[in-house]
Amino acid sequence: MIIRHNLKLLILCAIFLLTGCADKPPVIPEDLELVKREVLALEPKENPQAIAHFMDGQLFMFQGNYSMAILEFQDAMVLDPRAIGITVSMAECYWKLGKVDKSEDLLLKAIKLEPDDIEAREMLANQYIYRNQQNKAIEQFSILVDLTPKGDAKYIIALGKLTLAENKINEAIAYFIKAYETDPNRIDILEEAANLSLRSRQLDQARDLYKKLINIDKNNAYYLSTYIDLIVMRGDYDNGVIALESLVDLEGETTERLSQLGILYYKLGNSLKAKPLFEKLVEMGDTDATVLHFLSSIYLEQSKLDSAIVIAYRLMDHFPSDPRGYLDAAMVELNRENPSGAIDILNPVSEKFQKEFSIQYLLGSSYQQLEEYDKATKLLRRSLTIYPDSRGARHTLAIASDAMQHWSESDSLYEGLIASDTNDVQALNNYSYSLVERNIQLKKSLVMSKKAIDMEPDNAAYLDTIGWIYYKLNNAQKALYYIRRSIELEDENAVVLEHLGDVLIATDDTEEARTIYLRALDLDKDNELLKQKAGVIPD
Repeated sequence: MIIRHNLKLLILCAIFLLTGCADKPPVIPEDLELVKREVLALEPKENPQAIAHFMDGQLFMFQGNYSMAILEFQDAMVLDPRAIGITVSMAECYWKLGKVDKSEDLLLKAIKLEPDDIEAREMLANQYIYRNQQNKAIEQFSILVDLTPKGDAKYIIALGKLTLAENKINEAIAYFIKAYETDPNRIDILEEAANLSLRSRQLDQARDLYKKLINIDKNNAYYLSTYIDLIVMRGDYDNGVIALESLVDLEGETTERLSQLGILYYKLGNSLKAKPLFEKLVEMGDTDATVLHFLSSIYLEQSKLDSAIVIAYRLMDHFPSDPRGYLDAAMVELNRENPSGAIDILNPVSEKFQKEFSIQYLLGSSYQQLEEYDKATKLLRRSLTIYPDSRGARHTLAIASDAMQHWSESDSLYEGLIASDTNDVQALNNYSYSLVERNIQLKKSLVMSKKAIDMEPDNAAYLDTIGWIYYKLNNAQKALYYIRRSIELEDENAVVLEHLGDVLIATDDTEEARTIYLRALDLDKDNELLKQKAGVIPD
């Protein structure tokens, strides 16, 4: 069989021939016969005449005369029918002439003669690609991968691109990763696998691949930026900070990077590091909505209410369609114990943000604090149509509905809260108090109240509730015990003091009862019933 390294001499001859004038027939060097003899001398066991025809065919191929090359190859094949090199070269000529089926037949013949022939299979695989016969191409490239035990990355890459063309994304990614592992210099293929993972939303895999890329090229801003986005989406803020700090060192302190870094610090609960970054951004004129919102929140956490509301109003001015500015400003007013101020901020935009749960809930809560229960219930009901699972809204609506004597609604809300969380101590207590105030279902009320006390034995409000239930159950001694404990913990509640006075009356301690009523009246000066009980005005 003809050895292909003999072609090196032929190529030198071809280069000489092809450098002649295009308008003149090529000049055959006088020592061509010498070249032939040297080649023949290298392969004494091969058929000399077959080699001569093969060499002449190669020369015609280099000249682009494929028809003449085929004739020479045919003569060579007659003399050496098992020469794979002759068959492959003839197949190439037929391909060049557009006779693709003939070319394929010859390559298949060559492969049948020599199944491990890499050149024939590679040529056949590439032809199948051009002929849009992907499955046949995949078959040949798969065999080529197996024929190269140490692996040849280009064949694996070809498999990846072919499977990707068939939209087999996971297989393509696996091939690209394998190609990189085979040839670690092919960083471009690793990047392609990473990008493909990202585009197909395989975020964990994309994150891991970009991490590998960063280990290879620590100064690549694109790798770092993409990796940061991926780990932040996953909630891995610690590693996000580390990567982002590296990116800031690489790119410098841009507003975008400082903003990202500050936000990550804030989400990690590190307000000490986040705050100066946000303040620096504000000084730089940055008006990123999230930065302003987080800075206002930090000031609020630190009880710097004046600073918090300045930033909140800046957010409102620059982003009037962002509800966070209004909410931040309203939260400042509520922290100032000024629900009217919160209403002044939220009420004008409540219709604009009628689908925004937090606006409706906070506005409804503000009205509830002012005991404007009619307005509160409407807004709280609206908030629950947006977010039905909000326990806070359900609690607040239950209180407001109870105050308006909409007991069917309040009872349903309390029972739903307790059913979904049997340890909801606030619902247990408030429902108990609602029932005892109506003087109904006192045993049920007592069971719920005892459970609330078991969970929070030192809660003044819960102690008053159970004491008031015992009072309604005509157990004045237990009532006195619990209500006195409540007042020991908190003695500035007029309602609880009034309860104590009523219990003392039940125990015939009228003098102390009058003293207690006077203390309650001092806290609730306009309470006509207290005035009567304290003897300030006649019954």
